[in-house]
Amino acid sequence: MFILNKRKFFIYLLVVCLIILPGCAAKGDSASEINVGLHIDAVLEFVVEYPLRWKKDRRLAYGRNEGEIRWSHPEQAGTLLQVTSHFREHQTDEPELDLVLKERPNLNDAMREQVELPAGQAWHVSSQTAQQKVELYLLLKPNRVYSLVLKTAPENFADHDILLAKIVHSFQVLTQ
Repeated sequence: MFILNKRKFFIYLLVVCLIILPGCAAKGDSASEINVGLHIDAVLEFVVEYPLRWKKDRRLAYGRNEGEIRWSHPEQAGTLLQVTSHFREHQTDEPELDLVLKERPNLNDAMREQVELPAGQAWHVSSQTAQQKVELYLLLKPNRVYSLVLKTAPENFADHDILLAKIVHSFQVLTQ
């Protein structure tokens, strides 16, 4: 009888621990814990996940169906996630990449590589200064150019690199 009660006690204790202990874990802002939403933009012709707690700012060039969506971190003033969509002016990869890099002079000496994403072939450009780390993904589609950019202080980048990968891999173009 005593052994049976002991087993019940340990099973009960195990169940209680499994229920209580996960709630005791530290609640950080790691990428695996960040709640994401799905932004569907028919005007800019893309779909992407984004961090729900971050402040969203949508900027459009009306009449042109071009613009950008910005998400800023609620506690890190210098952390910004930005998705831009505009019509493609050139049909070769290099001039379009050069135009984007001209708009961001701090990226001229950056590391560049081509990567395969679910949305297609893209340029990945990475740069870091003492004040800012910038990760840019540039997708060239037949009629549009999409850029996904994360800007943050170098010491904060480790907090967001998994989130950036998740967002970049969630990005989809609505029309080809």
